[in-house]
Order: sequence, then structure tokens, then C-alpha cells
Amino acid sequence: MVKRVGLTLALWLAILPLAGCWDRIELEQRGFVTGIAIDAGVQREEDKKPGTKQPLRVTFQEVIPAGLKQTGQSGGSLAGDAYFNITLEGNSILSVIAKMSVMTSRTPFFEHLKIVVISEAVARTEYGFANMLDYFLRNNDARRSVAIMIAKGEAKQALDTLPQGEKTPVTFIQSISKNQDSFRMVPETRIGDIHEFLLKKQSFIVQMVTEKDRFISLVGAAVMNGSKNNLSGFLDEQETEGYNFLRRGISEGVIEVSVNDSLLVYKVEEIRRRIKADTSDPGHIRFTIELDVEGSLLESYERLNYLSDDVLASLHENIEKAILHLTDQTIKKSQKVLKKDILGLGNHLEERHPKLWKSLYENWDSGINHYSRSDIEVTVKPQIRRIGSINNSEQR
Repeated sequence: MVKRVGLTLALWLAILPLAGCWDRIELEQRGFVTGIAIDAGVQREEDKKPGTKQPLRVTFQEVIPAGLKQTGQSGGSLAGDAYFNITLEGNSILSVIAKMSVMTSRTPFFEHLKIVVISEAVARTEYGFANMLDYFLRNNDARRSVAIMIAKGEAKQALDTLPQGEKTPVTFIQSISKNQDSFRMVPETRIGDIHEFLLKKQSFIVQMVTEKDRFISLVGAAVMNGSKNNLSGFLDEQETEGYNFLRRGISEGVIEVSVNDSLLVYKVEEIRRRIKADTSDPGHIRFTIELDVEGSLLESYERLNYLSDDVLASLHENIEKAILHLTDQTIKKSQKVLKKDILGLGNHLEERHPKLWKSLYENWDSGINHYSRSDIEVTVKPQIRRIGSINNSEQR
């Protein structure tokens, strides 16, 4: 009996070393991919057969660890190139990665992937957007915090931009995408959140990236079709500003208000929203979105007595008109042009009127499209909490 126990222990001790990291790859042998751009590839005439898919042109941005080091005690210049891009074509993301594995000295590693940029051309194809995300959703290495963007134009150009103040284009784009003080862009869109929208077949917004002369802009937004999982269109700068008021997007920013042919800059610091729905006529639902907006007066080219109640009342009215102008543009674009519920009104019906929602769900912003037939009214109650560090200015 003792011999049997001893033999068993010996076998277990022999097995333990074998249970180590069987798939271990040394750190210096890993290729850290931080950004990916997906464009439509070129399909040759001889490859155009029935049932064949449009090939993909995928660009990987891989960091060079040695190039990320800095010299000097105070963080001087970079010690060489910090990254390189490699572009390959294939019929799927995984097939392109397989090609990359035999063309670089390091094994591609995606645990540090930060952003995936999909071109407008690829995203517009039916289910094209969802298909491009499938690999990253299934891959255990890719985190659900990966930021997804739509490029207006070629996606590859986003990874070729000048990284101002950063070591790589990916870190530069990511730093801009996390800014939460401009109404002209939408909050960072992560793959984990997008997956929820795809499962619910719900239309949604994705950050848009535009490149010009190797400089990046994230102004505007891309609108995704929830039923076909592809790109429906874009919101411009002002429509994006309106979106951030109507839905819980970026909650702080500035808007310009006209006052007596002059300009006043109002910094929004808090937005509280309430949605009410009149469902007495299921075929013609009436929504009211109430906005309580608080902010400060930080810049004014019109010299007025801002301590006067009459002046403040007039400014409140002008601010209200400015916000309503922005929200009206967004509502018209979403209802009449795109016909996609990016305002989350369907979510409100699902929460507050579940029985009605079940009857409208299939045709909410597709088919009959009850969303485009709905009435949406916006009310705004602005408040100026502060007028800056001065209570008087020179008269002109």
C-alpha cells in the first residue's frame, strides 16, 4: 500500500513540470499589434467567380519596443522608429494574419490591440461591418475594450498619419478618441458595447475618423443599420452636436450662441434628459425629449450687464434656440434621411411599454419604419450658473 502511494506521488511529481506553459512565446518573439485598418481589396478578373467574396486589404500597425524607449534623463528623443505598418490581402481576417505570420520576424499578438478602423466601402456592404468584427469578438486575445471606428475614405490612411505628441499613430488616435469635452465627436465606441447592439439588431453610432494631409479628425459620426449590420450614413459636425444633447453621449462641451449680431460662448457642464411617449395611437407615437442644461458663460463679444435678470432671461432664450437648432437637424437627418433610431427611443418603449414594443419591434426603424413616422418634440431649459471670474466689462 505504501509503495502504491509513493508511486502515485512520484507520477504526479513527474507530470507537474509538463503542465507548464506549453504554448509560451518569449516576450521578445511577440509582435505587438496595436492597430488594424480594413479596406476593400482588389479582385482580379480571373478570381471573379460565382459565390466569391470581395477580398480584404488589411493593414497592421506593430510597435517596435526598442523604438518606444526614450534617451536622456528628462525623456529626450525617441530611440529609433517606434512602429511599422504592413499591408496584406486575403479573403478573411484570419487568412491575412496567417500570411503576416510568415512575413514578419515576430508572432502577431493582439492582446494590446487598441483600435480597429473599417473603411466606408467595407462597412457599407450588407453585414460587412458585423463580419469584420467577428474575428475580434471570437478571439480571446482581443479585449472587449478595443475601440472601433469607421473611416470616411480609406482606412489605411488613418494608420499613416503624423502622431503629434505621441510615439505611434494608434496612440495619437486613441488619445483623441477619449476626449470628452467636444460635442463635435461622439464617445469612444468599444467592441463590447457594439456587440450588444448587434445582438439586439439595434441601430447605433460609431466614431468616425477622417484623414487629410496625414492629419486626423474625429469630428462627426457614422450611423450603423441595426437590421443589416452595415453603414447607413454619416452625421456632420452640427448633427453630431445635436446627437450629444439628445442621447447620453458627450455631456460637456461648448456651443456658440448669437446675441445681437455678436457671439457668446456657452460651456455646457451638465445635461439631464427625460423622455415621455404618448402611445395612444400606436401607429403615430409622439415623443417629448426634455433637456435641462446647465453651464457657464466663458466668452462673450457682446458687452452686456450679465447680472441683470432681463439680460439673463434673454440669454437663456438665445441658448435655447441654439440648442433646438442643433437637435432639429439631428432629428431630421435620423428620421427623414437615414430613417434609423440613433436616439434610443425604441429602448424607451421597450422599458416603459413592453407589450407595445413587441408589436413594433420588427418594423421600428426598418420595414414599415414606425420611427420615421413618429413625432419628436424637444424642450430645452438652459441655466447659466456662472458668468466667469468678472461681473462687469468695458462698455463699447
